[in-house]
Amino acid sequence: MPFFPCAHAGHAQWQFATKQVVVQLRAQICMQQLDPSPPLGLVYLSQSYTGNAAAIFAMLADALPDVQHWVGCAAASVLGGDMDYGETGALAVLLPCVAGADYQVFSGVAPLQSGFAPSVASMALVHGEATQTSLETQLSALQAAMPGGKLVGGVSALAHAQAQVVRGDELRSLMPPSIGGGGVQRGGVSGVLFGPSVQMLAVSMQGCKPLGNSLTATHVEGDVLLQLDGRAALDVLLERLSLGPAMASPQADAASIWGRVQQTMLAISPQAMPTAGKCIEPQSRAQPIAGLDPLRRALVLRAPLQQGHAITLCQRDEQAVRADIRRACAEIGEALTPEVAWGGDAGPETQPHGFCIAGAIYVRSQHRQALPRKPQVDAELQLIRHALGPVPLLGFTSACEVEGEVLQHLSAQLIVFLQPLQPLSSL
Repeated sequence: MPFFPCAHAGHAQWQFATKQVVVQLRAQICMQQLDPSPPLGLVYLSQSYTGNAAAIFAMLADALPDVQHWVGCAAASVLGGDMDYGETGALAVLLPCVAGADYQVFSGVAPLQSGFAPSVASMALVHGEATQTSLETQLSALQAAMPGGKLVGGVSALAHAQAQVVRGDELRSLMPPSIGGGGVQRGGVSGVLFGPSVQMLAVSMQGCKPLGNSLTATHVEGDVLLQLDGRAALDVLLERLSLGPAMASPQADAASIWGRVQQTMLAISPQAMPTAGKCIEPQSRAQPIAGLDPLRRALVLRAPLQQGHAITLCQRDEQAVRADIRRACAEIGEALTPEVAWGGDAGPETQPHGFCIAGAIYVRSQHRQALPRKPQVDAELQLIRHALGPVPLLGFTSACEVEGEVLQHLSAQLIVFLQPLQPLSSL
């Protein structure tokens, strides 16, 4: 089975980076003798390229005419292989080898077409803008339209102009010049739905260590958490951080105390979950503390909280990040290996042969404290490639990560495309 063509390049001038990407993709398509050529292109570009997004996508479409649809976005940083291009202008492209009937692109401007029912979609890769007030409403509507599927992806909050792309021949009439033209969209959400025939797996990583056992939110008023297990929430926080004496001191350093608080988050889940070793459970939602209310001894969050939810105080931690990445890769590795029924009568031709990874996308919060690394070489990507092998891998950094209809903070997602392995007898 073929690997998905994947290419990335960085250069101060977008023309040079785009040409390098095109050369790499053409070479991979030729070497693998892909027939038919991949019809879908996933593309991510640095925010410094945003002003030239339409020209970049036009160059890609002209150079790779067999790619019928392009989907992607501008990001704070582009990831490719084991490289984090940072502020360097860069472009990364992945061409999934999927049939045209197994996916559909969508956006606020080019809505879902009648030929593909969202209800049968198994996964949606979503891009958007974090500054939109209606973002969570749009995600909820999309999730409701595909009850059996999962939303993954990331949304950006760039200092310069935003850019998403949903480009296809049948969509040109739906892309008015007022939103950028050339398939470039600003505002709304966009992405691609994948049908059940496209085998995909997405795992989440929080990379946070728990500060003690989980507690229950016993008194909540909107986005204000007043009590944990019947105690004042602020008192619990100060106790877990050993900040009580510092707060009581007449020479209390408010900036230092607030800095310690800002390093702490609340991992929220509907019910209490055991910590996964050194890490919080990936299913929980880590939310930063927005402020303190000393009068009510409460914590102020960035989003409403429900009473009765389980709360685990946690902090970002380098060892937790590494352990979480290893855990996620091990989970993927288990999915690649089939369960063999020993003692069965099935012949070799009917035995399960497992799966391989055809391509992968890594979405990571741009606010995560990066692991120590060499210049541009990303330690997290290196860990992934060490565990999974030299699979086609690219991605981007986001302001918030999409997980279902919930926006995560400071998390990461690894999304992999799986393909069945062929038995050696058929090669």
